Amino acid sequence: MDLTVVDYEKRGHIAYVTLNRPEKLNAMNAAMHAELGEIWEDFQNDPALRAAILSGKGRCFSAGADLSGGAPDDYRYSGDFADISRTRRVYKPIVAALHSHVVGYGMWIAMDADFRVATADTSFWLPEPQWGIATIPAGWFPKMVPWAIASELLLLAERVDAERAREVGILNKIVPDDQLMAEAERMANRLAELSPMAVQGMKEMMVRASNLDYTAIDQITEVAQNRVMNSNDRKEGARAFSEKRSVDWPGD
Repeated sequence: MDLTVVDYEKRGHIAYVTLNRPEKLNAMNAAMHAELGEIWEDFQNDPALRAAILSGKGRCFSAGADLSGGAPDDYRYSGDFADISRTRRVYKPIVAALHSHVVGYGMWIAMDADFRVATADTSFWLPEPQWGIATIPAGWFPKMVPWAIASELLLLAERVDAERAREVGILNKIVPDDQLMAEAERMANRLAELSPMAVQGMKEMMVRASNLDYTAIDQITEVAQNRVMNSNDRKEGARAFSEKRSVDWPGD
C-alpha cells in the first residue's frame, strides 16, 4: 500500500492505524478516506491480526472533513464509505484512542470503533448544521446512542465533553493523557488473547443484526453460531479448559 496520510503498522496480533495529517488537524480528505478503506480491507484479510487501535497524530484526533475546497456545485450522494469499517464487513474489533477534538466525519469513524477510550480534554462535535450541511451519519447515530443525545449532537450542533460522553455511552473510559495508548493497548491485547472465531463471530452478529427484526436476527445468529461452535477454536478452548492449560487459538 502506498500510504501518505494514514500510518499502518502491525505488531503481533495488533494493527496500529494512525491518522497522519497533523498540520491540518487530521482533517479528512479524499486520500485519507481511500487509505482507511485499503487499511480496513487488509486488516480484515490478514489472519494474524485480531484487533486494531485507531488514533490521530498531533493536536487532536480529527477536525472532521476537509472543507477547504468549498461546496460542490452539484452534489450527489454516493453511499460509498470505504473508510467506515462496518460497511466493509470488518468484523475484527477496533479500539479508538481519542484526544482533544473529535469533529464531524472524524466522529463518525470514532463511533465506528467498538471501544472508545479518551483523554479528559476530548470533546465531540457535529457542527455541520452551522454550515448548511446535513451530516451523512444522521441516520446511524440514533442506533448508536439514545435519541435525545443524537438530537443534541445532530440538531443542536452542541459540543459534548468527555465526561458527558461517558455518561451517555459514547465513551468506555476516560484516562490521563499519558495513559491513553497504554489503555488502548491493554484492551487490544485482551481482545487478542480471546478466540478470534468467537470475537469476530459475535461482532458480526452485532453489526449485521443491529437494524433487523427478530426473525432476521435469528437467521444471522444461526449462521454465525454454527460457524463458531463448530470451529477449531471452540474445540481447542474445550481441550484447554479440561486440561487446565493456556489456550493456543488456531483461529479457524
